[in-house]
Amino acid sequence: MSQQRFLPTAGTAIAAAVIGCLIAMSHLVDAFVYLVPLVIDGGSPEYVVGLLWNGSLTAILVVGGILLLLRKNSGRVLLVAGTVLSLLAELFVPAAARVYFFADAIADTKASSDIGSLGTFAMALAVLVLALIRPTSDWLEGKPKDDEEPSKHDRLPGW
Repeated sequence: MSQQRFLPTAGTAIAAAVIGCLIAMSHLVDAFVYLVPLVIDGGSPEYVVGLLWNGSLTAILVVGGILLLLRKNSGRVLLVAGTVLSLLAELFVPAAARVYFFADAIADTKASSDIGSLGTFAMALAVLVLALIRPTSDWLEGKPKDDEEPSKHDRLPGW
């Protein structure tokens, strides 16, 4: 029997990176919601903490998603770390402190807050699963080495 070389696909890694960037966009919107009153009204502590928290989560998730698409293991680590931080805040921040972390707590819109929280929670779980399963590892490790020649089928004509 001949050995067939398995080429891993990027589907799970791309899905994890895209969903992670969607979560980052949610945090970016929250950061802007904290930024506007901070600029207009001045430095209230909840606005400063909310801006820093959501801005840092946005940066971690976007950089992690981009690095994951570039097949860097550090991107996977950043994406998982940012997602875990987002999940922990979603689950364990008490009601009195929610105004420091979530922009929807400022407006007291309970229905949209619950729907948004459920959506963010589901997306965060999806990112964790997709980033940590074996096909993503195989795709990250399956990158050809710099000194490795391409197979006969991958060569350009005349090479």
